[in-house]
Amino acid sequence: MITKRILVLANSTKHHPKSCVAGRELLGDGSGETKWGGWIRPVSNHDEGALDFGERRLTTGTDPKPLDVVQICLRAHDNNPLQPENWLIESGQAWLKNSSVPVQDLLPLVEEPQNLWLQPGQQNDRVHHSFLRQLPQVRSLYLIKPDQFCFEVRSRTWNNETKKKIRAGFSYRRQYYSLALEDPLIVRKYFPDFSKAADGDAPIKEQVLLCVSLPQEFKEFKEPGFHFKVVATVFELPA
Repeated sequence: MITKRILVLANSTKHHPKSCVAGRELLGDGSGETKWGGWIRPVSNHDEGALDFGERRLTTGTDPKPLDVVQICLRAHDNNPLQPENWLIESGQAWLKNSSVPVQDLLPLVEEPQNLWLQPGQQNDRVHHSFLRQLPQVRSLYLIKPDQFCFEVRSRTWNNETKKKIRAGFSYRRQYYSLALEDPLIVRKYFPDFSKAADGDAPIKEQVLLCVSLPQEFKEFKEPGFHFKVVATVFELPA
């Protein structure tokens, strides 16, 4: 069993009530000081790695939240070339919350990739795994600071059933992205009764940071092989 400490940067919806947890590792240097390590995404061996509540619950019986520092028990690195951050969890082990940090502490962790897995000629909310395999190095998690951000609320009809969806619209390095939004906390804050939300774009006045994630291949899509990018967490910065 391997014990690691991570700063939780995502606990996002994935096949509700299952979720995807990810964060940055905190490393001790032997002198009592800590430094930042790489990304870690604790995963299960079922449901494309998603975690049941019992697999991610804290010793207090609650769900870990973004900005929590938690101690988790892992079994081994998952060796997934397209999600190198993945570690298999040790089953039956509750996670221990050590502390929480203010959102301002995330600013030194902001990353600046050239783009978010853009594939030429493809819609920018998805990327094919054949393209990813050709890249010299793949990362599936980033913490970025976009130039602009808004919620995109749309009603869509599929198989004669109309459903309301919400996406994250933002600009990053002069490229506009519209990605699935899987942050349950920010959605509840701004849309407490989402079923009654009006269609349209709703900008956030505050500056934000985004945890963006590249999930596994979506195998139910009519054209298999695509990974659909998501915004896992929206962090609002104080004015």
